[in-house]
Amino acid sequence: MTAADWDERWRDKAEQPHCPDPWLARILPLLPAGKVLDVACGRGRNALYLAEHGHTVHAVDYSDEGIEQLRAEASKKKLDITAEQVDLEHSPALTAATYDIVIVFFYLQRTLFPALMQSVRPGGIMVVRTFSRAGHFPGSPKRKEFVLEPGELLQIFSGWDVLLHEEGLEPSSKGGSLAGIVARRPLSPSCVGFCLPRP
Repeated sequence: MTAADWDERWRDKAEQPHCPDPWLARILPLLPAGKVLDVACGRGRNALYLAEHGHTVHAVDYSDEGIEQLRAEASKKKLDITAEQVDLEHSPALTAATYDIVIVFFYLQRTLFPALMQSVRPGGIMVVRTFSRAGHFPGSPKRKEFVLEPGELLQIFSGWDVLLHEEGLEPSSKGGSLAGIVARRPLSPSCVGFCLPRP
């Protein structure tokens, strides 16, 4: 989808409430306090939720419309959120060891994983939740590059401390199943992992 497509999508949803992903609410006790990067934040439903729970949030997305809606909602609620339009595919500009938590919900760009993982401080947490082929539910998103293979998250985060990993346990609203991981970056810089699966 182009930036204009995403702008139209978020414009159509402008009057809908900002409800966080239920999985994020469930894993909240596993997350430390501190600075969060919300990648591909959309209208900011998860960014707002984490800010309401005391986190300082930096939220990025390709869509200007999504970012403007998030800024307006954060301003109205007086929440500590910096929202920024970023082209994650071509110029992500991520700084190493910056964030206590990085969250990525329903956005899969495999080439971005090394930079995202490096942006987590040692001892910090990364959370990924998106579509997977692991479950036996009808249908799935059509483009393979946007869907995780069974066990792929565990392979990507090899060398990290996995606090929670689930896949194929519930259906996606778009068909197929979901996978999610909560992983902690080791304190030792020699154990960062980055084991992207072979194509």
